[in-house]
Amino acid sequence: MPLNNNLFGVYKSLKVSGRTYVAESANRNVSMEVDAKNYIQGSPKARVLNIGGTKETISITAPILVGAGSAVDGRELANTKITEILDPNTATLPVLESAVYKVSPDGASVSITLKSDGDPGSPTDTSPRPFEVSGREIEELKPGFGAQPSRVARFYDFRVQIGFRKFFILEAEITVAATTTEAYFLVPYNTINDGTPAYIQGPSGSGTIAAGFQFPFLGISGIKITGKGKAAVILKDLPGTANYGDYYFFDYYGGESVGTDESINLGLARGQSDLTFQRPGEAVAEAQSFRLEIFDGLTDNAWESLLPATIDTSKSVVSTSNFSVSTGLLTVDFDFYCWVQ
Repeated sequence: MPLNNNLFGVYKSLKVSGRTYVAESANRNVSMEVDAKNYIQGSPKARVLNIGGTKETISITAPILVGAGSAVDGRELANTKITEILDPNTATLPVLESAVYKVSPDGASVSITLKSDGDPGSPTDTSPRPFEVSGREIEELKPGFGAQPSRVARFYDFRVQIGFRKFFILEAEITVAATTTEAYFLVPYNTINDGTPAYIQGPSGSGTIAAGFQFPFLGISGIKITGKGKAAVILKDLPGTANYGDYYFFDYYGGESVGTDESINLGLARGQSDLTFQRPGEAVAEAQSFRLEIFDGLTDNAWESLLPATIDTSKSVVSTSNFSVSTGLLTVDFDFYCWVQ
């Protein structure tokens, strides 16, 4: 039989809101509510269907990259969508439901869940679709693009602070979750002169909305940021030097001059607590209690937060502390809730 050289999906890239991003995997699920209704009809057969509206969920797992590819990686996608939901005037479909940043010795990635309305839009609408698969080659990943080629971010690209637990963090995670609400309204249906269904102009950059169809409006009513991590429990202080400190953390954390001691990763002595206990009449917080940072060697040669610059997690409370004692490594797990500023 003859060979056919048509491309069948091997060479593909993903576009979200008109921008192309690097992804490890992606899933798009569109569903419509359908259930059978049984009435008094002299038969057990389901002859009437109750058909509701549509829902669209997009799940993307993407790496965090270093170099020119950082402009199109999972962190860039997540931060773009977080920034959008903080300002309703800039939000475009799909909207963010959650973004989970994970950092471990094996590397780092972002898991993103987006929601859209499933509306195919007007056939004449040229605005970007919320989610597309294209054959565009991602120029940012070419070795000669920009100042640096791209590689996957690894453990030496990150640093983590969990409260006053500043050393030997095994893994850390930040979750940004938005509360999204789906609502259906009675949208008037009409046709233009040739019988084509009319469309309603949506928000700026979102294209048009098919009038009279079963697509929901999406609302964002809240945002929550939580963090968790696993730290190694060291039983003695590891002294540093005035030049380098404990594994290069001297300058960042103030060094020995302020009593930095990585052996104090949990409090078991009388009067100490791992949690951020509240006092009467006060809201007690831990200053800069959860910091996940990546080194930016492309622009300013400085450490910067994995989250957008508009997000400040400097005020948090430690809500969980699980300490495990065994013959192996001593570890303690922490959960944080952050005030969003």
